[in-house]
Amino acid sequence: MLDLGWSEILVIGVVALIVVGPKDLPKMLRTLGQYAGRAKGIARDFQRSMDDAARQADIEELKDVKKGLDDMRDAQHKMQRDLSQSFLDGPSKPAAKKSEAVSGDVKAKVEAAAVAEAAPKPAKPKAKPKAVKAADKGSVSGV
Repeated sequence: MLDLGWSEILVIGVVALIVVGPKDLPKMLRTLGQYAGRAKGIARDFQRSMDDAARQADIEELKDVKKGLDDMRDAQHKMQRDLSQSFLDGPSKPAAKKSEAVSGDVKAKVEAAAVAEAAPKPAKPKAKPKAVKAADKGSVSGV
């Protein structure tokens, strides 16, 4: 960047006054100001177009990410439908078809849930008759 101090600006002003003359100096300064304004406008337009290009690249990248997320969501929905259908179908379906629809950890969880459902439930102990309960406590029943 140009680095001009006050002393350099003073020297440029004196030289311009001598070369151009006092009569044409204001016109020259106005023209220089207009050129500087146009240069700033061009630089601003260039910066704006660069920002738009960067934003457009980000939008394209975000579209790719969104497409990947949509694909993952669709796969998840398909897996859930397959799991629901396999539970509704019951054990009549071959195990090979179920394992194709279900992958890895989900398959193990489904199999564990099926084993837990198929396992017999432990029977609850039956309640003792009141007369037996009283005899257990040491009291004599009056029969």
